[in-house]
Amino acid sequence: MRNGLAAWGTAVVAAIAVLLGTLLVLPGERASQAAGSRVVRVLQYNLCGAAAGCPWNAGGFGRGTSVARLVKSAVRYEPDVVTVNEICLTQYAALKEQLARAGWRMDGTYASSQDNVPACGRTGRFGSAVLSRGDVPDGRQDYRPFSRTGGETYTNGGRTVLVRRGLLCAHTRVHGKRLVACTAHTYSKAPEQLREIRDWTAAFPKSVPVVLAGDLNLPPDAPALSLLTSRFTEADQADDEPTAGGRKIDYLFAERRYVRSGSADAVKYPESDHALLEGTFRLKH
Repeated sequence: MRNGLAAWGTAVVAAIAVLLGTLLVLPGERASQAAGSRVVRVLQYNLCGAAAGCPWNAGGFGRGTSVARLVKSAVRYEPDVVTVNEICLTQYAALKEQLARAGWRMDGTYASSQDNVPACGRTGRFGSAVLSRGDVPDGRQDYRPFSRTGGETYTNGGRTVLVRRGLLCAHTRVHGKRLVACTAHTYSKAPEQLREIRDWTAAFPKSVPVVLAGDLNLPPDAPALSLLTSRFTEADQADDEPTAGGRKIDYLFAERRYVRSGSADAVKYPESDHALLEGTFRLKH
């Protein structure tokens, strides 16, 4: 009899736990689960990490810099993915360390477009980064330099180099499911780079959603932008709020066939000459 009562009591406790678990799920989360969707939160930021126009950054990552601002925003917004442009390799390392110390650990990948930026320290490396709350295995880091460079060069530190912009992607997992997160910082005089982005992202496995964010240096009405909008849904497509220099040139995208809905805000902070984009995509699966 005592064993029977114990078993009955255990069953009651288990049932109450299940009921409480159901009641404690927020209505929006229940709807999301029922619809088989998942929410992916993204931050996109052009740090202006070493440009003359942002002398307070100058390759640094302490208080009052774009790196410190991004860490603060990430802790508040809790993104699944962070994409960054105009960031030194040293700033990337500091960003990961500061995020971990702040309790929001992210793995990531980095690629430089040039290596002659004195403000970026000994290596001079300057480029873009993608970070994810999921792991980014070393063997799945993916950088593809554009073949169309527009002849862009950069002179500093006594050297002139060809700028090798490209598409940087992290093959990762968000909420346990595969995701390809990419960034690009394209050259305004080489709009053909968007065609390369479109073609390369189309070659990824069809079963894996692609999120793409970055400073594309093109306004919404640029003809080349249609190369992306034909395949991708923009998070804030109904809003042409300026992100830099009085124009909208920074974007958040996700593959159209996976998107149920999206939203984004452009938030301007004094540490960079670009707005920080905070976006959310509700993906079908």
